[in-house]
Amino acid sequence: MAASRARSVRGGAERERRRRVFFALWPDEGTREALVRATQLAVERSAGRATPRANLHVTVAFLGAVSAAELARIRQISSPPAARFVLSIDTLGFRPRARLLWAASGTVPPALLELESWLWSELAELGISRERRAYLPHVTLARRARHVSETLTLVRWPVAEFVLVESSPGARSSVYEILETWPLK
Repeated sequence: MAASRARSVRGGAERERRRRVFFALWPDEGTREALVRATQLAVERSAGRATPRANLHVTVAFLGAVSAAELARIRQISSPPAARFVLSIDTLGFRPRARLLWAASGTVPPALLELESWLWSELAELGISRERRAYLPHVTLARRARHVSETLTLVRWPVAEFVLVESSPGARSSVYEILETWPLK
């Protein structure tokens, strides 16, 4: 019974619930539809578990589990100096060990790299450490997939903002909730 409680008790004090959050580029409905159309055949042929349409995004910075106090500070990050840009999704990729099928831009726009760098600089001031792995901006299309060789129709994604997202476990996949939005210049 105690194991099923949302919060656990240790030493008489309740342990605070931590929330899994990340910063992302979130496509508008037109871009989301174009992504689905452009990648549908590859996803089907990969025989993987497709990412739900509503969950398609590009992660800019994954923070993991944070406390309520950390989240409050994160939400106060100032507006970025980064400019709007267009992300050209034109490449399919596959990560064999993770069995992930993904789509990305063959040439990452400098504005996206500047946004990612600025964001981690802001987070470092809050005491949040950067991920160790190199940044590879991509849209995860399917999990438990197998490699496919497909060409991808170009999807032009106009990026005018980025968002802070909370990830919660769902019945079949994660459930994402946008917590904050920051416009780009």
